[in-house]
Amino acid sequence: MTMQHSSSHPPEQAGGRAQRSRRDLLVRSLGSWRFWIPSAAVFFVFAAIFFQSSAPFSISEVESACGQAPPDVQNFTTGDDVSGFLDACGADGRAAYRNMQIADLFYPAVYGLFVASSLALSLAKTSLSSRWVSRAVALPFVGAGFDYVENTFAWIALASHPGDASTNSLLGLAGTAKTATYWISGLVLIGTLVVLAARRFRRMIGVRKADRHPGDVVGHRSSVHVDAGAPR
Repeated sequence: MTMQHSSSHPPEQAGGRAQRSRRDLLVRSLGSWRFWIPSAAVFFVFAAIFFQSSAPFSISEVESACGQAPPDVQNFTTGDDVSGFLDACGADGRAAYRNMQIADLFYPAVYGLFVASSLALSLAKTSLSSRWVSRAVALPFVGAGFDYVENTFAWIALASHPGDASTNSLLGLAGTAKTATYWISGLVLIGTLVVLAARRFRRMIGVRKADRHPGDVVGHRSSVHVDAGAPR
């Protein structure tokens, strides 16, 4: 009679380990200088053109054509605010806003990858567990998801004008969720950088003190050695 030995690792546990392994590999890839440098370069160039230039798809061009900031960069808007914005823009303003939405198909991904890479790179130098690092790194991607939801509602609003889309009120909610998540991601990154800078500063102070008083360190070590050899 043959005996069948059950595996000591159930399929669920094996699948969980494989998922964690893929997650950790992704975080390590994002947290490399090889990934961070190009993502930072793309982000800063894209953001400068998207927010401050006179490009036909820039936010400043929409503000100039419509006389006000688009709902996408406001903390919260109501359905009436969205309708009022599109009415005030006129045909040229709505065309500029449509161009902005085309560019905004790329901005959430560019932003999310840059901030996620920054978080992965900085948090790798802390003592946080890989689980918490992964959760923090996921925050900018969650924000990017809300950003794409907001963009979807903006396209619906444009397509429905001059009528009012039933999703206009949801555009403001998605925008608020996007802004909040982006802010949380930024605060986590800033907090991590402050902690790392403070740790580095304390280490530098300790090295300088040791350089100024090397005799104290030698004397301390000698006294410890003598005390250790003294009879009890």
